[in-house]
Amino acid sequence: MLRLAQVVSLAAVGCGQMYGSPTPQAQPTPAPTQGEGPPGGGADPWPASQPPVAAARPAQPEQPARPAATGLDAESQQLLDHHNRYRAQHCAAPLTWSPKLAQAAQQWANTLKAKGCAFEHSGGPTGENLAAGTSGALDAKATVAMWYDEIKGYSFKQPGFSMQTGHFTQVVWRGTKSLGCGKSQCKGLDIWVCEYDPPGNWEGQYRQQVLPLGCK
Repeated sequence: MLRLAQVVSLAAVGCGQMYGSPTPQAQPTPAPTQGEGPPGGGADPWPASQPPVAAARPAQPEQPARPAATGLDAESQQLLDHHNRYRAQHCAAPLTWSPKLAQAAQQWANTLKAKGCAFEHSGGPTGENLAAGTSGALDAKATVAMWYDEIKGYSFKQPGFSMQTGHFTQVVWRGTKSLGCGKSQCKGLDIWVCEYDPPGNWEGQYRQQVLPLGCK
């Protein structure tokens, strides 16, 4: 079994009353960020997820549409396919690949490299999941699986955001329609960035947006 060395991940969150917002409307606030690269010596994945920054609530999900995935490189296709495989288990419509989001994700991945393997969110208007790991140890499939694996810590009886499950909830968020990802290599690390639109992780919407397995 492949051992993942120096692997980390960050997720973006949407915050409302949970963080003391004076109104019941969702008012997203960025999750804490880290200015330095992944800490060494760990064998577990390191994920990170960023919240939406627009004050308006995201549009509700529409009927599933088959994503147009032709013309993608193998890595992008794997990222899209594995997102959609997990989403199908939670009655979330398949995502479509967005070249615009992919460009933004790649630009941020390049920025993190230029900042000396920094590991922090872009603060943009989309949802954002980050991951980093030893080059070659964390491929596209393993990256999405790492984020989804946070389902083990998620309570469907008491739905909501936590720093331990923000990547999972963004992956299966029903209102998200489009995905784009990028990757950079820095000092022996692969840094993954995925952008989601509309963004997920809006406080007060988890019960409707993150359904349990079997969608019951």
